[in-house]
Amino acid sequence: MAQVKIRVYQNNNTYSNAYGKFYGRVQHSTEIDVPTLCAHVAMDSGVEQAQVAIVFDAVAKQMKEQLCNGHPIKVEGIGTFKIGIQSEGWGPEEVRKIYKNFDPETEDIRKYLSARQVKKAYVLFMPTEEVKQMLRSVKFETDKTEWASLLKKEKEAADQTTEEPETPEDPGTSENPEGPNQGE
Repeated sequence: MAQVKIRVYQNNNTYSNAYGKFYGRVQHSTEIDVPTLCAHVAMDSGVEQAQVAIVFDAVAKQMKEQLCNGHPIKVEGIGTFKIGIQSEGWGPEEVRKIYKNFDPETEDIRKYLSARQVKKAYVLFMPTEEVKQMLRSVKFETDKTEWASLLKKEKEAADQTTEEPETPEDPGTSENPEGPNQGE
């Protein structure tokens, strides 16, 4: 069974509604690079590692090329990769700034919307149902050393901000002229 360590962090964004709350994050293990992945594939498949690497490079090249041409890439057993974009929203005022002859009363604004609106592109990944099921079976474990360290830091910070407790006054030196516990 797969096991993933998580670490606890506190949201320190003072503008967030979740400020001060604690959350878990995956504590990633060592990153697997392409040569290591190819070595694992070679062991599983019985194909020479060098041949696996050649095929892997060709697949990576084709995936990038096909994605950049707008084609989703479906990898059986893993999921689908496709390009997504973030774009600006334009209303009649923004379109009129660029296209002076635009008349929102008589023309459909959609024919004026363009690639100028795109702010950035990114890759979306949609896992297969098989991968989703696998993720539901992953066991998570809190990194105890990280948690202990966090608690220690919090205690030290609290100790530094705590003022010296006031010592009780000597009953004989009370500023109360009637004496201690008098007049209460």
